[in-house]
Amino acid sequence: MNALAQLYNEHPKPILFTSAVALRLLLAIAFPALPDLLTLRAEISTPVNSFKRLQEGLFLYERGLDPYDGGIFYQAPLLLPLFSLLPSPATFFGRIVSVALYTVLDVLSADCLYEIAASGVAGVSSVYASPRRKDGWKPVSVAAVYLFNPFTLLTCLARPTTVFTTCFILLSIRQATQAKANATAFALAIASYSSLHPLLLLPPIGLLCYDQSCKAPQQPSKDGGRSGKQATTSTTKPTPLSFTTIFLTPFLLTLLLLLTLSRLLLPSSTFLSTLYLTPLSLPDLTPNPGLWWYFFTEMFDAFRAFFLGVFWLHMLAYSAPFTIRLRKQPLAAIVAMQGVLAIFQPYANVGDVGAWLAATCLMSHLFPITSTHRYPFPALAALLYASLLGPAFHHLWLYAGSGNANFFYAISLVWALALLILETDFVYACLRDEWEVERPGVKGRVARQV
Repeated sequence: MNALAQLYNEHPKPILFTSAVALRLLLAIAFPALPDLLTLRAEISTPVNSFKRLQEGLFLYERGLDPYDGGIFYQAPLLLPLFSLLPSPATFFGRIVSVALYTVLDVLSADCLYEIAASGVAGVSSVYASPRRKDGWKPVSVAAVYLFNPFTLLTCLARPTTVFTTCFILLSIRQATQAKANATAFALAIASYSSLHPLLLLPPIGLLCYDQSCKAPQQPSKDGGRSGKQATTSTTKPTPLSFTTIFLTPFLLTLLLLLTLSRLLLPSSTFLSTLYLTPLSLPDLTPNPGLWWYFFTEMFDAFRAFFLGVFWLHMLAYSAPFTIRLRKQPLAAIVAMQGVLAIFQPYANVGDVGAWLAATCLMSHLFPITSTHRYPFPALAALLYASLLGPAFHHLWLYAGSGNANFFYAISLVWALALLILETDFVYACLRDEWEVERPGVKGRVARQV
C-alpha cells in the first residue's frame, strides 16, 4: 500500500486517467447490456443528444436519405460521417469501441480541467487576486471530480452527443487561459455548431481570453539585466474593440466552414432549421429533468410562442450580467453561466450537470465561504434525494402505471431547486470574496440584507 501511495504521489495524473479509463471499459465489458439500458434513460438522453436517435439518423444517412426528414434526428450533421467509420454498436465489439470513444472524450475534458486548475486563473486575474487563492484544490482533485462523478460516468456509458459539446467548451476555456484567441474561438465555434446554448458562453469566455492577454509576460533585457534596466513587456495590452474583432472573426469563419461542410454532406439545407430551431420551438416534448417539457405540454397553442420567448429571454438575461458583474473573475462568470445552462436549457440532462459540478471545483478556494454562510448541505441532500427518486418516479409513471406525469415533474422541480441553491451559493461566494477584498474589516462577519 505504501508503494502504491508513493507511486500515486509521484505520478498522480497518469494513474488517475488510467483508472478512469479502466473503470469505464470494465463496466462496459462486465455489464454489456448497461450502455443500451442507459441510452434509454430520460435523465441522460434527450431528443437532441440521444445515441439511439443518432443511430437512426446514421441508418438513413448511409442509405442516401436525408436524416432530418421525419422529425427524429436533431443532431449535428458532421457526427454522421464520424460514426459511420465505427463498427455497429449492435455488436459487442462495436459497443466497446463506442464507449472507448466517449472515454477518450472524458479524458480530454478532464485534462482540460486539470490544465485550467493548474493555470491559476481561478484566483488571479489581471485586475484581481483572491485572498483565498492558495486554498484551492489540486488540479488532480478537480479532474478526479469530473472523471469519477456518477453523472459523468453514466453519461459516458449512455453515449449522448453532448459529451462532444462539453469537451469543446472545456477546450475553449483551456485555450482562453493561455490567451490563445484563435484556438479559443475555434473550439467554441465547434461547440456552438453542435448545439445552440454554447453561444451564451461567448461573452464570458471572450472576457477570460482578453483578461489573460492583458497579462503581458515579462522578458529580461538583452544584457540579462546587468545594465540595471527593468524588464519590458513582450506585448502591448490589446484594446477591447481590437480584441473583439480578433476573437469573433475566427469564430464566425469556423462556424461558416462547418455549416458549409454540412451542406455539402447532405442533400438539402433542412438541417439548419432542424438543428437550431428545435431548441427554440421545442417540437419534441419527450420528458427530461428540465423545466420546459411539462410546462409546454399543458400550454395552449395561442400562448406557446410567447412563453417560448419568455423562457429563452430568461436564459439570455444571465450571460451579459454575469460577464459584467464578475469581470474581475472571468472564470467565475463562465462557471456561473454553465450552471444556468445546465438548469434552464430546454433539453436538460445530467451530463451537463456533472460537467458543471466539476467546473465549480475550479473555484474551490471559495468553498469555505459557502460552508460558513450558505446552504451546501441541504442542496446536496436535495440533489441526492432527486437523483434517487427521479428514476423511481419515472418508472412508476411510464412502466408500472401507478403514477402520472406529475410524479416525475415534481421530482424534476426538486432537482432544479437543489441546483439553483448550489448556483446561488456559488455566485454569493464569488461576490463575497470581492466584497471582503474591498472591505477587509468585514471578513468573517455575516452579511444580512436590510
